[in-house]
Amino acid sequence: MTIKEELIRYAHGCIRGNIISGQKHKWACKRLLKDFDREEEADFPYYWDEERAQNIVDWFSMLRHSKGILAGQPIILTTWQKFVLCQIYGWRRCEDGKRRFKKSFDEVARKNAKTQMEAGTALYECSVTATENGELAEIYTAGTKRDQSKILFNECVNMLKGSPLRSKFKITRE
Repeated sequence: MTIKEELIRYAHGCIRGNIISGQKHKWACKRLLKDFDREEEADFPYYWDEERAQNIVDWFSMLRHSKGILAGQPIILTTWQKFVLCQIYGWRRCEDGKRRFKKSFDEVARKNAKTQMEAGTALYECSVTATENGELAEIYTAGTKRDQSKILFNECVNMLKGSPLRSKFKITRE
């Protein structure tokens, strides 16, 4: 099953109520389905790039869980995580091939791997996106207190432990 097919199935499940979802998430599901329907229209300014969507999924599978019973195992994204990440990286503008979405807002309950998802995305941006754009990228984390700002940084470091990607990163603390 392609990412696109999986997202369509997921969106229908959310809209029908088979998957518990808030109203705004259901709206996002409806927009996704509408966009897939409009994709073939000549005046629709975006296209779905299945390869780019698959790249972010493959990227996470090269990272490792850092905590709990899954510690050390590859990260396999859940469908809701693919719904968020693959839309960011899969939708492209027809005019220049750049991403359609530059921002996203995720609000989920505690213990749903939000920090892990943000850390993996930060590593992807630092490595893959920066390389595509011919840039040297750095990641900075910030918080109201030093310990809070270290949470995401430490997650990035821990996810790289045992990962085939570890040698590609230079990690420093300042």
